[in-house]
Amino acid sequence: MIDIFTSIIYLTNIDMKTNSVFSLLLILISTITLSSCGTSQQAAKADFYGLYSQKLGVTLTGKEDRELIKSMADWKGTPYKYASNTKKGTDCSGFVSSIYNEVYGKKLERSSYEMINDVEIINKKNLQAGDLLFFKLKGKKISHVGIYIANNKFIHAETRTGVVITDLDKDYYKKGFYKAGRVKM
Repeated sequence: MIDIFTSIIYLTNIDMKTNSVFSLLLILISTITLSSCGTSQQAAKADFYGLYSQKLGVTLTGKEDRELIKSMADWKGTPYKYASNTKKGTDCSGFVSSIYNEVYGKKLERSSYEMINDVEIINKKNLQAGDLLFFKLKGKKISHVGIYIANNKFIHAETRTGVVITDLDKDYYKKGFYKAGRVKM
């Protein structure tokens, strides 16, 4: 941009004193313009995470994968339907496998108890958006899976309410929590 202005000055044959002042002014305007682009990008990022924090009811950090966040928000409210994985109805593993296929092109095992083979087990203290949470809610076998979002919240498909966001400290899920894992890419 400065090169264009310099060429204009040269072509119009402005004297040296005016040229220096004009060049300085152009550099100042260019710096302000370029720095405001960064500010605009930061504002857009803040707007995105603010909007999706509201949609999901979770305070996002701004480090979460934007496509993952959008996809989870799109699925929120989908009714529960056993052995399905569409936005017309889904079960927990169908929801999780659809999200990973949609966002990352990654195929996961179809059942929650087999999906644990698709992850590297991690400590619950190290959870990041997109990590999978496994639960033993019925018996000794993994029977439920969800996706961690942020601030102790995860998204999953419940049999009664469909795709919802729940706090990991809710008694039912706190008692049934088994392991957390990060999907192997």
